[in-house]
Amino acid sequence: MKHFWLILVVSAAAPSWAQSPDATLDKMIAAGRSPQELAAYLFESHGCKNCHTAGKDGKLGFTKNGADRAQGFQGCIATLKAMSVIAKVPEDQRSVTQRQRAERFQEFGCATCHKVADGKVGLTAVGAKLAHLHLGCVDVEKVLAGKPAQQ
Repeated sequence: MKHFWLILVVSAAAPSWAQSPDATLDKMIAAGRSPQELAAYLFESHGCKNCHTAGKDGKLGFTKNGADRAQGFQGCIATLKAMSVIAKVPEDQRSVTQRQRAERFQEFGCATCHKVADGKVGLTAVGAKLAHLHLGCVDVEKVLAGKPAQQ
């Protein structure tokens, strides 16, 4: 019985880094925040605003920094598709182009919601929560740019 009690104490006292990767997002979801509020939080807190403006007509715009960095970038959907192929190639065997794509995947914040593991692309805990709420990448863009997310 002592052992069981000790486990409960350790679990209850777990440090914040061992809890949710995005506690603020969890609190917002629990509070029933709207898709617009969730999308705005993600935009502000996960690096999107460094390159994008809220945009209009369902598309995000670019800041000057974003426009400069976008040169030669294939786009989010194309990068995600490419990563599904790149994930199958061991890191030490990737071409220069594949390594650059993988670096941009990290640099542009894709790894907030998407993870590359075991030769495939999946969702992080944050990505899974957002997908469940119909707030995937494209949906966040649409919500921020004035179109409702699909329900």
